[in-house]
Order: sequence, then structure tokens, then C-alpha cells
Amino acid sequence: MKAKIILLAVAGTIALSSCVKNDYYTPEPTPPAPVGYQQTFNDDFNYDANNWSFSDPSNNAYVDINGGALNYEYTPAEEGTNTVAIITGANVRKDFLIQTRITSDNAMGLVFGVSNEDYGYSLFVDDQGYFALYKEGTSTTPVKTILDWQFSSAIQAGWNDIELEQVGGYWQGYANGTKLFEVPAQYLAGSKIGYIVLSNTVGKSDYLTVQW
Repeated sequence: MKAKIILLAVAGTIALSSCVKNDYYTPEPTPPAPVGYQQTFNDDFNYDANNWSFSDPSNNAYVDINGGALNYEYTPAEEGTNTVAIITGANVRKDFLIQTRITSDNAMGLVFGVSNEDYGYSLFVDDQGYFALYKEGTSTTPVKTILDWQFSSAIQAGWNDIELEQVGGYWQGYANGTKLFEVPAQYLAGSKIGYIVLSNTVGKSDYLTVQW
């Protein structure tokens, strides 16, 4: 009888240990890796939630939000460009995508990588079907041409859907779903994103979406 009791006690101990071991080593499921862009900024210009508007009478430069659009007018006495850019929260140190829809009577485009000291980079399209890519410089350094003005049949008269994507170390530009260019990505000193116009331009934007 004694031998049987000892044997049962040992068996009970083994069973208890086995249960504890299984509980301790229960594997946790591995969460799936993120796919695609995880963050989005969007402005439909239904009202001026992001403080785009400004008025600069001395340079005949004006931006206002009205009628579901960003309206940009720049008619200075001398030639030049004018920029409006805001903080969207985008992380430009990783892949990102900028999408917008614009129209103008001269030349208007996206500007990105802007800081308080650096004017960033610009992707222009004009009303004749041409596009260009520039480094806009700073207050002490001049504009640098990345891609000089060139024609694309993808750019239409009137409204154009424009995209600029930084992916895999390259910048890719699109107009109405057609690829315009691919160039090595450059260092961006800032993270502000917005719009740029040439002198004597009245332009509009329908929306701005940034994903990263």
C-alpha cells in the first residue's frame, strides 16, 4: 500500500509540472508587418483649417481658401516665384507620397522639403504641357535645375492630377497617372509641403493628400 501511494504522488507531480511547462511556453502570435503607408494628411480646402491664407500686397501675392479650393495669385512687378507651405506631419526621412490636383493660367506646382531657412524642391507644371524640377535654394544660395522644362503629352490644359513619390531612394513624378520622371532622391532640409507659383500666375488646387 505504501509503495502505491508513493507512486501516485510522483505521477501527480509529473502531471502538475507538465501543465505548468505548457502554460509557460505557450507561443504568442506574431503581429503582421505593416503594409503600405501608415499615416495620412488630407486637406480638401473646404475651409482654412491649416492656415494657408495670406495677403502680401507689396508683392501682389495672395492665397485664400474659397469655394472648396486653394486660390493662389501672384502678379509682382518683377519675375520670381512665391511659395506657401505648411507642416503636414509627414516624415520625409522615409518613403512618402504627395498627391494634388491643380490648374493655372501659367505655371504652378508642388513644393516639398521646405524649412524656415531652405526653400525646398519644386515640381512645376504649366498651361502649355511642360514640367520642371528645381532645388529652390535658400536666401543665400541660388535655384538649381534638377530637370529643365520638358514637354509631356500627359499634362492637360486645365486641371491636372500631380503626384510626387519618394520611394526606394528615388523621386518619381506623375501627371494624370503617367510617369514623368524618376531621379535619385535628394536630402530634404525641412518637412513642410505646399505650393509654388511663377510670377504672373493665377492658380488653384482642389486638394492635397500626403501619405507616409
